[in-house]
Amino acid sequence: MSTPAVFLDRDGVINKGVMDEELGQYESPYHAADVELEDGAAEGLRALRELGWPLIVISNQPSAAKGIVSLAELWEVHDRVVELLAEEGVALDDWRYCFHHPQGEVPQLSGPCPCRKPQAGLLRAAAERHGIDLERSWMIGDTDRDVGAGRAAGTRTVLVENPRSAHKRSGEAGESFLAPDLAAAASIVVAEAGGS
Repeated sequence: MSTPAVFLDRDGVINKGVMDEELGQYESPYHAADVELEDGAAEGLRALRELGWPLIVISNQPSAAKGIVSLAELWEVHDRVVELLAEEGVALDDWRYCFHHPQGEVPQLSGPCPCRKPQAGLLRAAAERHGIDLERSWMIGDTDRDVGAGRAAGTRTVLVENPRSAHKRSGEAGESFLAPDLAAAASIVVAEAGGS
């Protein structure tokens, strides 16, 4: 039996983006000490947990490929997000990352790959692993790439309009719904699940 799932982007949805002074815009945290949960994130995840569906993070993490930080530092950031969620009584079912970048500086992490959003590779692999019905599932993210990956996988989508990641949205992603944060996105998913 296959089940629906909720796929979630991480940075800008679950935890806050951090200002990259060099780029002049908000990006993924590079260090564990910089990790903070987004307002409403734990509340939203608890509401989604009530559905009884798998909750799976699907996230591009290219900063090691770009030579900004090490993979070890990225895993420390991951561990800190997990730890902060645990303090809120929330545990997710799976975490799937794409560490590649098409123009990376680290050879083994560079070049095209099927797992980097907006490709659907990570969602499809998770669906196979967990017995997920993608057509009944959701992707919640704050960028065009998140919506693109959800659409490519056949899920419904919620675009979180986080002001810090506005530079990653065109206004033409074709999302199913819009929400200001994860708590509101969760309310949409729960309401739609109740009506299906």
